[in-house]
Amino acid sequence: MPSRRLRAQYEFHDESGEDRILTLAPRGGPTTAIRILYLHGGAYVFDLDVLHWKPISMFVSGTGSRVVVPIYPLAPEFTWEAGMACAERCHDRLVEEVGAQNVVIAGDSAGGGLALALTQRIRDRGGAAPAALVLFSPWLDVSVCGTDQPALAELDPMLDIEELRVAGRMWAGGTSIENPAVSPLFGDQSHLPPTMVFCGTHDLLVSDARRLAAAGGRAELREYSGMFHVWMATPIPEGTAALREAVAFINAQTANLLRPAP
Repeated sequence: MPSRRLRAQYEFHDESGEDRILTLAPRGGPTTAIRILYLHGGAYVFDLDVLHWKPISMFVSGTGSRVVVPIYPLAPEFTWEAGMACAERCHDRLVEEVGAQNVVIAGDSAGGGLALALTQRIRDRGGAAPAALVLFSPWLDVSVCGTDQPALAELDPMLDIEELRVAGRMWAGGTSIENPAVSPLFGDQSHLPPTMVFCGTHDLLVSDARRLAAAGGRAELREYSGMFHVWMATPIPEGTAALREAVAFINAQTANLLRPAP
């Protein structure tokens, strides 16, 4: 849950229905029609963390938009099908509300992987692309098979290759770990929206980010020297700098779409 300070500063809602969805918006409601769908990280096995509210709240304050955070089902009780279905339902509700062109999808770590997989799925079913995609330290290959990752593991203070592989297999269930629905790095990166990817050079998953940027799509990689996994959610100046850059990217991609909220 957001802190007492954030609840006083922003408008917060906790809705339970088919899916549990948390939303944060400017006090008095959003000032634009843009909606940001934020998918949280946690290796597909851990729930929303208090640190996630830093990027969420900065998106709200920096864009004037409502940020929608689905509490999607997690492994080992559930696999990617349930998580994807929840994210897809949430996305489709936002599209019904404001139109696909006014939706931005974002996520960190495992949520970044789910965000890219969801965006590929929307494209493959013939849906309109979101306005932009923002990925923070995304986990895009649950097989953790990057040839540079053993060396990166020596630099990373947080992530472990074998532990990630175990979590990835649980999330995949009976599906191949190289299926793009599970590891979107292996999917088609064409005809996706403008994408900005943030990763630190001391993050095991910078391998995924670099491979995505080299795949020939529309992903622009922003590497921060010496930064660790999802540093932008921590209370350090480099984290705030990355979030400001992400907000500027969203505002630039939606500048011609901004209009009063319905």
